[in-house]
Amino acid sequence: MKPDLKRLQILLYRAITEGPDGGLGQDFLLRMIRGDERLSASERIAIYANAYFYRLLDCLRDDFPATAAVVGASAFEELARAYLRRYRPTEPSIFHVGRYFANFLAEHPLLARWPFLSELARLERTLIEVFHGPDAQPLSADELQEVPPERWPLIRMKLHPALRMLDCQWRVNDLRRAVESGGQCHEPMPGPIGLLVWRRGFEVYYRQLQAPERAALETASKGASFQSVCEAFASCFDDGEPAAAISRMLARWLEDEILVRVEPLLAD
Repeated sequence: MKPDLKRLQILLYRAITEGPDGGLGQDFLLRMIRGDERLSASERIAIYANAYFYRLLDCLRDDFPATAAVVGASAFEELARAYLRRYRPTEPSIFHVGRYFANFLAEHPLLARWPFLSELARLERTLIEVFHGPDAQPLSADELQEVPPERWPLIRMKLHPALRMLDCQWRVNDLRRAVESGGQCHEPMPGPIGLLVWRRGFEVYYRQLQAPERAALETASKGASFQSVCEAFASCFDDGEPAAAISRMLARWLEDEILVRVEPLLAD
């Protein structure tokens, strides 16, 4: 009988991608894979299935270290098995493996025990995406100093294309920071909290956002003028005169390379 190659490929793919136990009970597949006295057909398939799964498990552990620390090694492995059965990788690069992990956790029963788990995973995934995000030439303080003071309101703002802002209901940034520093894993305090994630060179950073800066960043993300950004900041600022705070914010943005060059620099 001529082997059904397409069916064989489909079943072998399922056996490998669903983990060590995935698809091994398929009679057709077992008839097509030759065994011998050293290894049965099932054992031969399991070599590839185990290697595939544990490589992806290592990838998920690397991408979600704080999430893994919270649930523990055994539970995280089971999470990975269930996740990969539901979201089988379809891209050649392992960069995409954890793309839907936060969404998966948002619907998982473990959320009853750790209600912050999905937000923690989303932060960790965002760190990965920002690292791999597009690059751009940062705006320098020297370039701004060339603009006459009376024309500063017309300066066009543009944020780094890899920058991300997150809204969380738990202070998962503190938990992630504790795991990074080798400290004890603890349950984060409830939020709400805004987080900024950005890249400077080859390093990814994240920090808490206060409401005035968040409003300014949202406005800058639309390509608004410096005047509009200042107005957005001032509308949420209730701690006296905002001018000094805006100056400090702009200096920090330039140092962190959050702003990028745009031509022309001045709006019409």
